[in-house]
Amino acid sequence: MADLELPDDLLPLHVAALSADRAMTAARKAGGDVEAAREEYLAAAMTLQAHPFWEERRQAGQHQAFWQASLDAAKKALDGAQA
Repeated sequence: MADLELPDDLLPLHVAALSADRAMTAARKAGGDVEAAREEYLAAAMTLQAHPFWEERRQAGQHQAFWQASLDAAKKALDGAQA
């Protein structure tokens, strides 16, 4: 899916949502404040989903492929930063 072109401003949004999702999972496993982590995740996810690029992809029937490409790029960026 590396050949799918994504807008430059999309990666930081997907990284933020993925990072917040991972923080929520970590908080749940540690018995921490899941509600605060959930609120952060929801804010990041809503910002990501509100990007106009997604509506364009939905209308073109390409949402799933581009979402996966964006998620893969976010995982690579986030996991690479942690390495």
